[in-house]
Amino acid sequence: MDRTRADAQRRLAGWSGGDADAAEEPHADRDLKGVRVATVTRDVDLRSASHSSAATPLALVRERSLTDLVRDEIERCIADGRLAPGAKLVESEWAARLQVSRGPVREAFRALEQAGLVRNEKHRGAYVRSVSDTEAGELALLCSALEEAACRRLAARIDAAQVAMLRDRLDAMRSALADGAAFALACEAFRDTLVEAAGNGKLLEAHRRAVNEWRLSPRLPQPDAMRQATYARHRAVLNALASRDADEAAARMRAQETSGERDDADAC
Repeated sequence: MDRTRADAQRRLAGWSGGDADAAEEPHADRDLKGVRVATVTRDVDLRSASHSSAATPLALVRERSLTDLVRDEIERCIADGRLAPGAKLVESEWAARLQVSRGPVREAFRALEQAGLVRNEKHRGAYVRSVSDTEAGELALLCSALEEAACRRLAARIDAAQVAMLRDRLDAMRSALADGAAFALACEAFRDTLVEAAGNGKLLEAHRRAVNEWRLSPRLPQPDAMRQATYARHRAVLNALASRDADEAAARMRAQETSGERDDADAC
C-alpha cells in the first residue's frame, strides 16, 4: 500500500473512535473528526472516471485509491442519514475535510452520480439525490424481484457455512428488534448476505445499487409489531433455504413486499 493511501486510511479510521454525539450531517464549519459512522455492506464497482493522459501509472493508482476512500465516506454519510436527500456537496469542503486534493473528490462525485446517489446540476453543483414515492415503489419491487431470484438460485447451492452466516445475520436482527435504526441495518445486512451468497455478481451489483437508491426515499417509522413480523419472515426464508426448498424460500421473500414492509423507514 502506498503512503498516500495509508495516510488517508489512517485519517478515515481516526473518525470511528470519536463521540457518538458528533454523528450528524456535515456542514462547512464542522470537522468530521470524531464522527461515528454506521456502515452497510455494498460494493458497486464504478471505475469509469477519466484521467489526464499525462498522469503516470503510480499517480493514477494513488488518485483512484483516494477517490474510492472519498466515495466510500460520502456513501456512509448518506447511508446513516448525516447527509440527507437534497444536501449540497461542496467539492472544496470535502477536500479540506478529508485532507485530499479536489481531484479525487470530483471523481468521487461523478462515481456517486453514476451510482444514483448524487445529482450534478449545471452551474449549481452536486446534491444528494432525492427519490420520489413513485420511484421508491419501483425500487422496492425491483429489490424484491432480485431477492426472490437470489433465493431460488441459493436454495440449489447453499452450504453449511452460508447457512451459518445467514443465521448470524438473523441473530443480529433479533438483537436489534428494540432499535429501529439498528434493525434496519441488520435487515439490510441479512438480505445483502443472501444475495451475495447466490453467487451471481451482476445480480448482487443490481441489488446493491437498487438498495442504495431506495434508501434515499421518504418513509415512515416501522412499528414494533412490524419489526417482529419482518424478523419472523426472514427466519422463515432462512429455514426454507436451509431445507433447499426454492419455491418456499422465494414465496417467503415475496411476502416481504406484499406485507408492505418496504414502505417503512425501518424496513429494508
